[in-house]
Amino acid sequence: MNDENKIPEWAPALKDLKLGSRVRWNESLKRFNTWRIGGPSRGLVDVETEEDLARLLPFLNKNDIPWFLIGKGSNLLIHDRIWEGVILHLTGDFKSWQPQEHPQTVCAGAALADVTFAQRCVSQGWSGMEFMIGIPGTIGGAVATNAGAHGGETCEFVRSIRWMDLEGIVHQDQRDAFQFAYRFSELDAKQGRVVTSATFELAEEDPQQVKQTLLECQRFRMEKQPYNQPSCGSVFKNPPQDYAARLIELSRLKGKVRGRAQVSPKHANFIVNLGDAASDDIFGLMDEVREQVYRDHKIDLIPEVQILQ
Repeated sequence: MNDENKIPEWAPALKDLKLGSRVRWNESLKRFNTWRIGGPSRGLVDVETEEDLARLLPFLNKNDIPWFLIGKGSNLLIHDRIWEGVILHLTGDFKSWQPQEHPQTVCAGAALADVTFAQRCVSQGWSGMEFMIGIPGTIGGAVATNAGAHGGETCEFVRSIRWMDLEGIVHQDQRDAFQFAYRFSELDAKQGRVVTSATFELAEEDPQQVKQTLLECQRFRMEKQPYNQPSCGSVFKNPPQDYAARLIELSRLKGKVRGRAQVSPKHANFIVNLGDAASDDIFGLMDEVREQVYRDHKIDLIPEVQILQ
C-alpha cells in the first residue's frame, strides 16, 4: 500500500469509539486552513458534539496519538509532509449562537466564525466587537489567542468560558480565572484546556452606529489587507511600541517573493500564497524576513502563526 494511503494501526480502536462525527483517513489539509497549504493528516475528525470530543481527547492522550485542534485553520502553517496524527476539526454544535437572559450577552460556540459573530452582534445592536469582522478565525481561536484588531481584544468582552480537559471533563469558569495578554491566554489546547464555547457581554448601541463601525472595520480590511489571496492573517506579532509591518517595509521586503509565496505588497505583515505555494516557500520567506529585520533594526520578530509540527 502506498504510504500516503496507509491506515494507521490505531484506526480500529478509533472506529470502536462509535462516534457520531465523521472520521476521514489521509485527508489533505489544504482546504482546512486559510493559507491553502499542507499535506494530508492520517486521521481527521469533524467533531460535531461535546460528547464526541469527550471521547476523543482521553483516547488520543491515552494512546499517545498526536492531535491538533482547528476551526477555520487561520493563523496556522502546515508542512507539506504527511502528519502522523489526528486533526480535530470542530463543527456542528460548536457553531452555536445562544443569546442569554442578561442584556447584550451571548454564548457562542468555539467553531462559530468570527465574521458571523460580528455580523450577528450588529443585527442585535450590540457594540464592542465589530473588529471581529476582520479576523478570519473562530471564537475558540479568538479566546485562546486573545485575538484583536483596531485597538480591541477578545478578552475585554469575555465573561465566562466553557472548556474541556484532556480527561473529557467539562469546566465552566469566569474570565478572571485565566491570564490574558497580547495574543496570549492560558486556554491552550495542548496544555489541556480546549475551549468549547464562551459567553460575551457587549454594549447596547444605536444599530446604525454599530453597523457603521463594522463597515469601517470591513473597509479597512479590504483597503489595507490582501483579503482576496490565501494567507494566515498577520504572520508576526507586533513588537512592543511598534508594528511588524512597519519594520518589514522599512527593510524593503514588501513584495519579496520566494517560490510561490510573497510578502504582500498591500500589507507587509501578510505572506500570501500566489498559487500552489509549498510550505518551504513560507518557512523560507519567514526566515528571510526575520533575519533582515534583525540585521536592520536589532528586533527579533516573533511568529504569531502557529505551526503544525
